Amino acid sequence: MRSFVTEHYEADLSGKPYSANVPEKIAVVSDLHNTLHGTRNEKLLEAIRSEQPDVIVIPGDLVTNASKKNRVAYTFLKDLSELGMPVYYGVGNHEEKFRKRDPERFEKYLEAVKKLGIIYLDNAFAEYSDGVFFGGLTIPFDCYKKGPQMHRLTIRDVHNCIPNVPDGLRFVMCHNPVWFPVYEEGGFDVVFSGHVHGGIIRLPFFGGLISPQWKLFPKYDAGKFAIGNSLMFVSRGLGSHTIRLRFRNKPELMIVHCKK
Repeated sequence: MRSFVTEHYEADLSGKPYSANVPEKIAVVSDLHNTLHGTRNEKLLEAIRSEQPDVIVIPGDLVTNASKKNRVAYTFLKDLSELGMPVYYGVGNHEEKFRKRDPERFEKYLEAVKKLGIIYLDNAFAEYSDGVFFGGLTIPFDCYKKGPQMHRLTIRDVHNCIPNVPDGLRFVMCHNPVWFPVYEEGGFDVVFSGHVHGGIIRLPFFGGLISPQWKLFPKYDAGKFAIGNSLMFVSRGLGSHTIRLRFRNKPELMIVHCKK
């Protein structure tokens, strides 16, 4: 069991159309990777419950592909669904690996998740209120690869993945933050990301040390970023896998307060 912290951020949406209809408080639960905070994640659930968010978003990697059992992820979603607020679940690279390597087991997992009332957004949008939408962008898997094998995401890729972007104010789960300029070009107003795990090791003045693509000092490591009319919130995540090291980098429950 690992300790975590709750961090608060502000999204000033007061100048945007439909901003009066946005949720006031959004909890971001990213990169849990089947980690337990308490015997049944009760510490994490209590932290979320005490914040009383209007919406919960999960921008991917709730599971770990290497695990044959994703009971922790499912149980957490079951308990989360009982809190009574909408839960939007997006696709991370580990959900994508899970789907590719064991499609039958993944479909059973997904079917069980949807029965809980969890809103799974795989290149899709769901309407939250009049003019306000939550979406999930699933980028090509090659955009997660390292070095020369990595495909550079383009706006054409985004349009191919999710061609029907609704008019309105758009909150979008995009697991990999490195492509923030492309998300901004796609017209996403608020982006929720994770994946980088805060850069594994955080150094004063420099931030995160390394990304999963082995890039030193990744630009979008953790926290709040802005380009043009878009904001991005990058969670340090709530778990780990493979490299189970964190230094000056506590797991994070992110709370985003929307200024209407």
